[in-house]
Amino acid sequence: MKKPYIFSFANSKGGVGKTTSCIAVGCCLAELGYKTLVIDLDHQGNMSDDLGRGEEDYTITDLFEDPKFDINKIVYPALDGEEPISNLSIIPADITLAVEARSAERFRHRLTILDDGIKRLSESYDFILIDLRPAIDLSIENALLITDLIVVPVDMDRRAVKGIDDLFQVVREIRRSENFVYTLVKTKVNKAHSKMQKSINGHIEEAGYKVAATEIRVSELFKQATEQHRPSPLFAANERPREDYMQLTKELIELVKVHSNE
Repeated sequence: MKKPYIFSFANSKGGVGKTTSCIAVGCCLAELGYKTLVIDLDHQGNMSDDLGRGEEDYTITDLFEDPKFDINKIVYPALDGEEPISNLSIIPADITLAVEARSAERFRHRLTILDDGIKRLSESYDFILIDLRPAIDLSIENALLITDLIVVPVDMDRRAVKGIDDLFQVVREIRRSENFVYTLVKTKVNKAHSKMQKSINGHIEEAGYKVAATEIRVSELFKQATEQHRPSPLFAANERPREDYMQLTKELIELVKVHSNE
């Protein structure tokens, strides 16, 4: 079974479009024909809700409660409303995840719970996307250790930029290495707010961060999709959200392929 590429969507600040981006890129990968699995590691379960799997009996919590749990029991077809999304599956989260992640500290192989679980998947996936909550716990450490590409959504807010160094310091400590592949993705970009955008871009350039060429433009459709618990590229199939995220998805595919061949 070939090893899937693993993307983790992370930012120590909330409200930057992290979950929206994870769902959207997952949908775009699926549309491009890649067999894709998304994993919700945020106990709030927003991604699970938006992909129709917020009320399942078994979730990712079961794996951290019992590392030998059959991970295949927590893989579900992702839904758009009541319709399955072709090529897209989800491992949902629930509110007890944060508690079980703390209690999982007692296990000797606690840092490889997620990795070991993924290796037991009966299906073969091209991509696995993981939505990380802003706080760092054992489940997040598990994800960062196996991630091929860290995607850091950053909205046009100075506080979103401020937390990037903190996030990267945590990554270095967890991986015990300076070498990891990442890209910032500018979200909620509004050309009308040119002064604010110029200021944020200045901070990013000054810090020398690697930034995706694709920017995600602000759209009221993102909010509408969330309110209806639908993935934005499917809710707005012919609009800006799909166009921007499809372009970003193709860019991320090329980025991870280049680095995997180095």
